[in-house]
Amino acid sequence: MHTETKVGFFVLSGIAVFAMTIILLGDLSFKRTYHAHVLFDSAEGLPVNGPIRVAGVEVGKIEQIDLENQRALVTLKMNKGVEVRRDAHARIASTGLIGSKYLSMTLGTPGAPRLGPDEVLQGDPAFTFDEVMMKLGEFFRDDPVNGSASENLKLSLVNLRKVTETLSAAVGDQKQDMVEIVRNVRDLSAHAKQVAADMADITSDRKEDIKVALAKIRSVSERLDDVLAKIQNGDGILGKLVGDKEMGQQLKQTMTSVQSAAKDAQFVMGHIARVEIYWDYRQRYDFEDSRWRADMGLKFVPRPGQGKFYYLGGNNLGPRRDRRDPGNDIERRNTASALIGNEWGPFTGYAGIIRSQGGVGGLFRPIPKTDRFELKADAFNFSRDEWIQGIHMKGPIYNIGARAMVIRHPTVWVEGEVEDAAVRKNFNAGFHLNFKDDDIAYLLGLAGVAR
Repeated sequence: MHTETKVGFFVLSGIAVFAMTIILLGDLSFKRTYHAHVLFDSAEGLPVNGPIRVAGVEVGKIEQIDLENQRALVTLKMNKGVEVRRDAHARIASTGLIGSKYLSMTLGTPGAPRLGPDEVLQGDPAFTFDEVMMKLGEFFRDDPVNGSASENLKLSLVNLRKVTETLSAAVGDQKQDMVEIVRNVRDLSAHAKQVAADMADITSDRKEDIKVALAKIRSVSERLDDVLAKIQNGDGILGKLVGDKEMGQQLKQTMTSVQSAAKDAQFVMGHIARVEIYWDYRQRYDFEDSRWRADMGLKFVPRPGQGKFYYLGGNNLGPRRDRRDPGNDIERRNTASALIGNEWGPFTGYAGIIRSQGGVGGLFRPIPKTDRFELKADAFNFSRDEWIQGIHMKGPIYNIGARAMVIRHPTVWVEGEVEDAAVRKNFNAGFHLNFKDDDIAYLLGLAGVAR
C-alpha cells in the first residue's frame, strides 16, 4: 500500500470520527424529520427546543425563532409521517396559568394540499398572561373624569340592590294597579278587533279597484305564457338553445373544452411552481497531483418530496491544456456531466454522463434516521485505454469516498475521496456547497410558459 493511500485512508477515518462526533454531541434526533414555518405577531415565552403537540401528543420540536419584518418566524422540526396541511392552525399554549409554553397545532383537513417546504403558516393570535393583567390594570385605573373603576363598581352593586328592593316593595304595594293594567290590555285587544272589522268594510267598498288590479295581473301572466311558448317552439336565441339539440350539444362540448384547457393550464403552472433548482459547487484538492479542481452545476428537482432529480454541470473547470505534456493536469479539463437520479430511502442512485463519459454511481447513508453522513461511489469511462505522461490508464475509472454535513442551510459538506482507485489511487479532499435558488427556477418557468 502506497504512502498516499495510507494518508487517504487516515483522513477518511478522521472525517468519519468527526461526523460521528457531530451526530453524537450535536442536537440531533434519530427520527426522520422535516421543516415547517409558522409566523406569529409575538412568540413571547415560547422556548427553543420546546415541544409541538397535536391533540396533546408530541410530534416535533421548535428548532429556532427568528425576527422577520417585526414578527416572529418559528421554524418547526416535525416528525416524518405527520403531514401539515395548508388549512392547519397553530397557536401558543401553556400547561397552566403560569406554566411552560408549547406550540399547539391542528394538522388541517386530510383533503387539503400539504404545506410546502417554503410556505409559511399564519399562527393564531393568543393573549399572554401579561396582556390580560395589563387589560385588567387599565380597566381598574383611576379615570380623572369618572373616578375609580373599583369604587364605581361597588356603587353600581349598591344601587342595583336598592333598585331590586324598591321594585319588590312596589310590586307588593301596587297589586291593585297591576290588575288595572291587565284590564287595560284586555280593552286594547277588543279595540284591535274593532279596527280589523272596519278594515273589512273598507275592502268591500273598494271591490272594483281590486278587480282592475287582478285583471292587470292576469294580462301580465298571459304575456309571460306567450314568451314561454315561443321559447318552447324554438323561436329566438333562447328558444334555439332550449329546443335545438345540436346547438345544445355544441355548447356542452365547448364548455367541456374550456374546462379541459383550464385543467391543463392549472397542471402546467402547478408543475412550474413546484420545480426546485439548486446550485452545486465543489472544490477538491488532489494530493497526488498537488492541484485544486473546481466542479459546478445545477440540480433540478421537478417534484419535491418524490426523490427524482436531474443534474447538469461541468468538471475540472479551467484553461484547456494538452494533458499529455508533462506538468499539465492529468485529469481532463472542462468536461460535462448530465445525470438523472432518484432517492430510495437511504440510497440514491444516478446514471448518465459523468465527466463526458457514460457512467453510473450512488450515495448511501449508513447511519439510520440521519442524513449527515454519506458514502459515495461512481464508475465511468468503461472503454478507457490510453497512455498519459507515462502512465498506462486502462479500464473504468472508479471513485470511492465519504462526506459529512457541517452546515444544513446552505448545505456544506466536507469530503474525502480516492479517485481512479483501480489505477492511480490518488486521494482528494475538499468541500461541497449546495443551496437553493428560487429566482432561477422562476425565470426558467417563465421561459417554458413563453415557448
